[in-house]
Amino acid sequence: MRNLSKLALPGILITGFIIRLISLNQSLWLDEATTAMVSKMNLTEIFTKFLTADFHPPLYYLVLKYWTLIFGYSEVSLRIPSIIFGIVTVYVTYLIAKKLFNQRTALIASALLATSGLAIYYSQEARMYGMAAMLVAIAIYLFINKKWLYFSLSLVLIGMTDYVSLFIVPAFLIIGWKDFKKIALSFIPLLLSFILWSPIFIKQLSGGLAVAGSAWWNILGTATFKNIALIPIKFIFGRISFDDKNLYALLAGLAAFIFGYLLFRAGKAGREVWYWLITPILIGVLISFKVPTLSYFRFIFCLPAFYLLTAYGIEKAGKYKNAFLVAVIAINILSSGYYLFNSKFQREDWRAAATAIATDKIVFPANSQKEGLIYYGKGNQIVEVSALEPADRDIWLSRYVWEIVDPEDVTRQKIESLGYNMATEYNFNGVLLWKYTKNLYADRN
Repeated sequence: MRNLSKLALPGILITGFIIRLISLNQSLWLDEATTAMVSKMNLTEIFTKFLTADFHPPLYYLVLKYWTLIFGYSEVSLRIPSIIFGIVTVYVTYLIAKKLFNQRTALIASALLATSGLAIYYSQEARMYGMAAMLVAIAIYLFINKKWLYFSLSLVLIGMTDYVSLFIVPAFLIIGWKDFKKIALSFIPLLLSFILWSPIFIKQLSGGLAVAGSAWWNILGTATFKNIALIPIKFIFGRISFDDKNLYALLAGLAAFIFGYLLFRAGKAGREVWYWLITPILIGVLISFKVPTLSYFRFIFCLPAFYLLTAYGIEKAGKYKNAFLVAVIAINILSSGYYLFNSKFQREDWRAAATAIATDKIVFPANSQKEGLIYYGKGNQIVEVSALEPADRDIWLSRYVWEIVDPEDVTRQKIESLGYNMATEYNFNGVLLWKYTKNLYADRN
């Protein structure tokens, strides 16, 4: 039995790694393509041109820049760092659970996180959220072991990776009030790093607030009941959904009952974990009344806490604990399988869009949202309406988020005024394009 326990953790980590390799070569979606483009910039361009218009700190972009210099810019290469971050998070979750609870709870928690649909999804994404989740988990581990110097460094790394992840900071103050002086000293490097970073942060914040009240503002994560409810639902089911909303609601309700019971059974044990789970989300809700941050994926750094408490709740479920363990693992495997083997639940397919466009020209309704096609080699085919020529018989119009970037639909009207007729609508897993064919009689009139 002892030998089996020794093999369990490596088995969980290896299984989690293998699962994360499935469907890794799917198309980059828009934000991942942006990440790829940033990794090709020089440092001056990153800090003076890109980051001032973005709303993320620089660390993840810098890590990926130097990674891609060695391993290239393919979809797989861009995503491998996130897989590494994800597996390290699984391991650190095991260490935290072993410290706060016991080895069995640690193995269950790590197994749940290794098979979680949401964790797998963001372990396969070339964005900073997986890295932030890893760093927060490391900070929690260092905090509970009172490794103050390393804890201090981890806070700086979190702050330079993802702003929302800093919502964990008040939890440290609440939990560790007895060590208030040591914690306060640990915050000094974080404070100094933000003082140095503040000129760019102020520009980022000003740019973000400039879209207040716009359609962009509303989709960023305002404080609504739906956005709040999506956090536990997505923690449980990941990115999948069902066309039958009644069925989805029924399954979500059943799963919520199971997980809610297990969290109840966890009780007050591991209060550090409860504060890890609840504090950032509460802060996110409050801040989102003014600045929208309440999108569930921004809080995946709380996901390990969710599974730590679930695992401990399973252990406290008495004679039914094995049944609950099987139920939770089954939910994870089914939701992960739906994502990994059903392209419907995977990312926007800009790669297929680029293949369909072939050598035709394409028009975007705004000077944005182009990165996906640029990554897949169509940058030279993206033109303004004014650059269309009489010989351009077939063209494409991007309808990707056009309601936001061109709410008056001006670009479509200009194209059709030139004698183009919409021939076919294509939807490449969320990438909506219209193919237009020139009215051959238009030039004769």
